[in-house]
Amino acid sequence: MNLSDIQKNLESVKERIAKTAESVGRMPDQIKLIAVTKNQPLEAMLQASRSGLIDGIGENRVQEAKDKKERWPSDLKLPWHMIGHLQRNKAKLAIQLFDIIQSIDNMDLAAVLEKRLAALKKNMEVLIEVNISGEISKYGVDPKDVSSMAEYILRNCPSLKLVGLMGIGPLAKDREKIISSFVLLRRLKEKTEKDIGLQLYELSMGMSDDFELAIKEGSTMVRIGRAIFGPRVD
Repeated sequence: MNLSDIQKNLESVKERIAKTAESVGRMPDQIKLIAVTKNQPLEAMLQASRSGLIDGIGENRVQEAKDKKERWPSDLKLPWHMIGHLQRNKAKLAIQLFDIIQSIDNMDLAAVLEKRLAALKKNMEVLIEVNISGEISKYGVDPKDVSSMAEYILRNCPSLKLVGLMGIGPLAKDREKIISSFVLLRRLKEKTEKDIGLQLYELSMGMSDDFELAIKEGSTMVRIGRAIFGPRVD
């Protein structure tokens, strides 16, 4: 993709976010736009960052993020989000690279992150990833276990600041099935807030194919890759 196309695409995505938000009585600035940069070259990421991307970079792999951050200009300040599956043996490096981890999906991972963060006397915002699609290939906590996962973090992981839930909609063309998955995550957030007595202000759901549906169901954070950068090469 031509780098100039990235700026046009970014502006288009922002316009779509704003239009969708306003259609359901929400303010556009209530929705954060996280650019998913898996397998994207650094030049494309820098173009997006200099074209008005302010909410954050989302990376799926720890090593890829490390390689990119080593070359990232010090004058470009953006939050980096870990949005992919995080293995426990990468926890130490992850807390050095990222500002927020969206993919906490088991208690063992939470415990390892807590140990690493406590040793550094550091806190980190995290989201619980929930398997809202029901697909075996997807990571995430089972919907019925979200409250217990949240309670575990609150009781045992003071260095982890739980701020919300994250989910990936089903890979389906069935609009109602996609909407149902987003409704599920919103309701799980509401239930978890009641169960643990803590407001969770982030609901991370919606990607290039379905972010408008997600915004209508309450998403506060959309993760967009292809609609900004074009198809990636895996």
